[in-house]
Amino acid sequence: MSQHSIESGYTSEEECSFNNLEIIAADAKRFAKSFSIEEEIIKSANGIVYSGFDLSTGEAVIVKQIPKTSVSEYIAMDGRQIPSEIYFQFKAAEACEAVVQPIDFFERKSSFVLVMEKIENVTDLYEFVRQHGALSAEAALFIFKQVIDAVQEMKSSGISHRDIKDENILIDPETLQVFIIDFGCASKTSSCSKPRGTPDYWTPEIYTTGSSSTESADCWALSALLYILLTGTWKFENLKVIRNFSQEKHLSPEFRSLFDRLFHPCPSKRLSISCLAKLL
Repeated sequence: MSQHSIESGYTSEEECSFNNLEIIAADAKRFAKSFSIEEEIIKSANGIVYSGFDLSTGEAVIVKQIPKTSVSEYIAMDGRQIPSEIYFQFKAAEACEAVVQPIDFFERKSSFVLVMEKIENVTDLYEFVRQHGALSAEAALFIFKQVIDAVQEMKSSGISHRDIKDENILIDPETLQVFIIDFGCASKTSSCSKPRGTPDYWTPEIYTTGSSSTESADCWALSALLYILLTGTWKFENLKVIRNFSQEKHLSPEFRSLFDRLFHPCPSKRLSISCLAKLL
């Protein structure tokens, strides 16, 4: 695949007021000297992901093309305005080793390009659970503790991922080590925020009031993740979790009681992330 094919699917001639043509030209040369694109891996409305190589080291990389039409927020970094997704992934990687490491970014006429390390021999957690079903408590907690530690480390640096779910977590099937990806919904932590992320994992109050604290939103998403790991299922309808009690029969009374508290309809009566971490 040629270097120019990374613009495929988007109108490369589109001119926007925030384009800096000199920077774009320089970035194009810098990218061509540094990386090669091999093939498309996945395409969605929020971007295209390719496999590639670092030309200086020969190491495999992942390249994500983010169309400017999908960028809702820009943040200044290194004297440039870049998509918040790129900004937060760099900042989160500084705070947390479990975040997939970004390597560099580039601006094009109609998109931004983010180059990241490629983690070998991993699948996403959604596919892992689909293949294996409900996990043992020991395996589930080993995985979950890595994720909750990562969320807390990001929180300590003022970052909320805002879209924690099985599809945004990579896992090594052999070691069960996890890696956090996709910062397209990330934000700074705040007391109250409009909804971001995946509606199936929103707190009930987002539907009733239109907002939720980032703490509450992240804790609810983490609770959903723990439920998926332990039961292999997740269903949220009519502002409540549809619990799979046939699967819960295999859980200890302590876990069933924990989910009662995690999914309480009143936000103030739910456990916080820090309390949840201490109990596990």
